[in-house]
Amino acid sequence: SKATVSVLNWHQGTGAYKMAEARAAVHPVPGIGLHKFTVDPNLHTTQVAMSPDGFVLYIPHPRYIWRNLKRAIHEARTQIQTLLWPLRPRLVMAFVLGFCGYVSSKPSDHWMRGGRIADALWRVDCRLPFTDHLPTPVRVAYLATSTAWFIIGLVVFCQKTVLRNMLHYHGWMFEERGKTSLATRVWGAVLKYGYLNRGLMAGKPLMFAFQYALPSLKAPQPKATVRRYLESMRPLCNDVEYAKLETDAKDFLESGTAGKLQSYLWLKSLVYRNYVTDWWVNFVYLRGRSSLFINSNFYGLGDGEPTVRPTTDQLSRASVLVFLWLNARQIVDRERLPPLCINEMVPLCMDQYRSAFNAARLPGVEMDTLRTWDMDESKHIVVTFRGRYYAVTPFDQGSGRLLNPIELLSLFTGIVAMDDGKGFESPDSRVAALTTLDRTKWATIRENEILDNSHNRHVLNMIERAMFLVNLDDHTPKSLTSLGHHCFVSDGTQRWCDKSFTIVIFKDGRMGLHTEHTWADAPVIAHLTEWTLAMEQRHRETLYTKDGLVQPGAVLMGPARWSDIPIELKEAKVTKKLAPPQILNWKLTPALIKDIEEATLSARVAIADLDLEVREFAVYGKGLIKKAGVSPDAWIQAALQLAYYRDQQRFDLTYESSMTRLYFGGRTETIRACTQETCDFVKAMEEGKASPEDVLKLLKGASERHVANSRKCMVGQGIDRHLFAMYVVAVGKEIDVPFLKNALSLPWKLSTSQVPQRQLPRGAWPNNDMGDRYYTPSGGFGPVADDGYGVSYCVCGDLRFFFHVSSKKHASNTTSARMQKNIRQALMDMGRLVKPDLLENDTDRD
Repeated sequence: SKATVSVLNWHQGTGAYKMAEARAAVHPVPGIGLHKFTVDPNLHTTQVAMSPDGFVLYIPHPRYIWRNLKRAIHEARTQIQTLLWPLRPRLVMAFVLGFCGYVSSKPSDHWMRGGRIADALWRVDCRLPFTDHLPTPVRVAYLATSTAWFIIGLVVFCQKTVLRNMLHYHGWMFEERGKTSLATRVWGAVLKYGYLNRGLMAGKPLMFAFQYALPSLKAPQPKATVRRYLESMRPLCNDVEYAKLETDAKDFLESGTAGKLQSYLWLKSLVYRNYVTDWWVNFVYLRGRSSLFINSNFYGLGDGEPTVRPTTDQLSRASVLVFLWLNARQIVDRERLPPLCINEMVPLCMDQYRSAFNAARLPGVEMDTLRTWDMDESKHIVVTFRGRYYAVTPFDQGSGRLLNPIELLSLFTGIVAMDDGKGFESPDSRVAALTTLDRTKWATIRENEILDNSHNRHVLNMIERAMFLVNLDDHTPKSLTSLGHHCFVSDGTQRWCDKSFTIVIFKDGRMGLHTEHTWADAPVIAHLTEWTLAMEQRHRETLYTKDGLVQPGAVLMGPARWSDIPIELKEAKVTKKLAPPQILNWKLTPALIKDIEEATLSARVAIADLDLEVREFAVYGKGLIKKAGVSPDAWIQAALQLAYYRDQQRFDLTYESSMTRLYFGGRTETIRACTQETCDFVKAMEEGKASPEDVLKLLKGASERHVANSRKCMVGQGIDRHLFAMYVVAVGKEIDVPFLKNALSLPWKLSTSQVPQRQLPRGAWPNNDMGDRYYTPSGGFGPVADDGYGVSYCVCGDLRFFFHVSSKKHASNTTSARMQKNIRQALMDMGRLVKPDLLENDTDRD
């Protein structure tokens, strides 16, 4: 997470709990009906619109009624499976029918029909209306069935209660590799064989099977949080400053303020299963009034090694990738995405995946809204090409099946053919620049100048309601930096910043992503991206010809599964029921054109100030680091501290994001990566007086502290989210707490994040590759502080790293290219601690 915690101004005298009044909803699309009666025929569902004048009843075509019925049955089945897990539905039905048959076959004096429990159930049944008129065998049958379902419910409840209590155990995380305790071994065996690997007893868990068994995230004790905060600030303060911090912290704890604030968090935990996530999303993201552009959104690069890119043809790559992303969307919508598990055993919260598709962040004057449309409301994608917007329906209009790649190719080819070459010359090609404005200004323009016009309202709705956006970019980036720059900002007019994500396909077939941050953190979109790229490589010969064009006969033979997609080569066939692309033209007023031009100018000023550099480091990878007995993440964080110290000649507050998805609704926590141990290592490296062995020992000590801090954050024992939550309560209760104000107002001069390279299980990629041949350069974000750096990095297999460094050009103390050079030199110097004869190479890319 890159979101800043500068929440000192969001209340502006209103109090934390005073929410903005709900704004009147405006129907987003043209409807049919009379006067104010509006329904949306695009939904293909039965709808009733009412007003004081009467009502309109809309009934869709029978084929849509049948399709909706099948979907309702499928959704009900999914909910039942999730509810019953870890029991198989078939096993449950067999038990219910068997129990009913067994009880019904017994004589009336058998204990199952004449015992105390049976007598009590019979007396209750006699009090129900109409039961006296039913035959005795019928009454016995439904009472036995009800009892069987009660037993099943009790078993499931007990199983999930035991599972939730087991997932509270985190001792396994703090044990050294190879030194697993007996308690952890027993715990792991019960979890694995009692829930995850039960053969016939349990099926594969669906996406949300573990969701309500995850433990609740409760606030840690204030005393422990303050102690960890003081430890994190010690290397950043001189003696006078630190003494002042200690005094403020002591006053905060002993005055009773901390206990009072903590009591409110305790009360909240009685109602909410996560004490901080909703406030984090609302106050840091949705109430944030600054532009999403550069400040919040982030980008990702999809292609690493050029030699494994399946094609250089833009439209072929777009057709295949959109096909795969649509399959991913159906898997998520049907909840067939397996829950992510650490070590294939400990489940993570999957809640963020709900808003991956059909979602947008809608601007509000005081607070934005994260809106996710139902699948029935979002059955199209929006493709942008040379500034024009096209709505594309990727489903067969008759059967509703997902189109195959060759059919998508015909639609994309049609879009290119429709282009008149004048798109970038007109103001309506730059409407997306409005989404780069500050949120209040964009919300005002959206409401007053777009939603008030029925035609523009329809166009806006088609964009916001789309499953996702696809940009056919005309550029051919020559470097990783250029690729990242185009995905991140382009020219300021081609990225719809409100949309959950946009897939960018370049002229040479490269791909990348532009992602809005509110709905999820980077590992979620990285997980989905990894799946699409892995499936593309696994079925490369089926999807592409030898010339890199779409295989005409590539046909999806059934519903996609996360483990694989059933695609085969069949006779080429293109459906005649393709809905042609619908061009989305805006009707611009002079006032709206002026707003667009101002937004474009503002965006381009921000772009001109962005200093972004992307580099590969391929001298060594985590293979060498493992030989030193150091965590790869801790190694890179130490290198970043060494590089930053050489760049700025000082240490500063450093942010590294850590997940808290071991808990229900978990998002992120902050690892304060600048520790006393890391500072000691950096000083020893710079002074050059200690032997390499002693410096390596200091590095290992810094690594151990970093790993310990990371694990504490993962189990809810971090610092910053707790301080943030207490501050939210303080503002809401109008309590002035200088200690919290000061703690949360300190700038993060160095903001860092690592995106995992592999989240799919081994075997998902060809040849069981784990990142050495098939890899992505990850992505990046903007700097949190104007005079600081934003650094994103990834570890690709055992051979290489990628670094994305951002800063602001107007800052006199920062230069991204210089920071990249310092990072490289820091990695080389540290590598020589392990391998003294480590040599430079010229294979790195930028």
